[in-house]
Amino acid sequence: MRRIAVANLKGGTAKSTTATCLAVALARRGHRVLCVDTDAQANATWTLLGGQGAEPPTLAAVLTRQASAEEAIRPTATLGLDLLPADASLGGVNVALAQELARDTRLRSALAPLDGDYDFAIIDTPPTLSTLLVNALVAAHEVITPTDAGMYSTLGLVQLQEMLEEVREAYGNDRLHLAGLLLTRVARNSVARDVEASLRSSFGDRVFKATIPLTVQVEAAHTRAETIMTFAPKSPAALAYESLVDEVLSDGRHTEDGSGGASERVAGADAEAGRRGRRAG
Repeated sequence: MRRIAVANLKGGTAKSTTATCLAVALARRGHRVLCVDTDAQANATWTLLGGQGAEPPTLAAVLTRQASAEEAIRPTATLGLDLLPADASLGGVNVALAQELARDTRLRSALAPLDGDYDFAIIDTPPTLSTLLVNALVAAHEVITPTDAGMYSTLGLVQLQEMLEEVREAYGNDRLHLAGLLLTRVARNSVARDVEASLRSSFGDRVFKATIPLTVQVEAAHTRAETIMTFAPKSPAALAYESLVDEVLSDGRHTEDGSGGASERVAGADAEAGRRGRRAG
């Protein structure tokens, strides 16, 4: 099961939109997908449950070991897509786990028995550094970072990369790596073009070719508790997310002998870069 966290240490970059669109699009292509909502705002949960909140048990009960992931998972309206939902009680988990042992590995442990049940786990994350975000990164193999075409959004990228390196070392998660940056809410103006050019110059092919345009259709879909993938599947935004899925499916593969494919080579390169930086310091 490929575990992909959608993360950025800044709000308003379309994390939940990206997580739900990616999950729906993958399921509609025949993959077995689990969407895991680790954000107490529960936007992904609300969307995938058709505008309804989740009844207990939710992820909060799973992380506090009051329920198993299997007990909390429920189906969605999209065939092949299940949801491990969030609710407001997730906000108290940071406090509840403060004195607990192995508090940052709870999600990884909960997902381990499900490896054979799904092809993908798409993990929506909160925009702040917390036990919930660390749990998501410890459980994940890859991170997609949505970033709008503005400087405030890009400033958090260095901090996020440092955090990935720390999680790799502290929790032995050698597969964790930045799969790519996804430009979202892209307007047709010179500022957006300049930011995009700067990101592509700095990060090269770590920036996905797909860019998600700024459009009112995405918000219109949200008001109807849908993703743009079902609300307007032929819209520019939906087609852009389909292009993102193409890129995700073309990466992260493994050779027949089990050695790492492109994604694991990137993870190794990230780790080595971090080690060189620390030695130089």
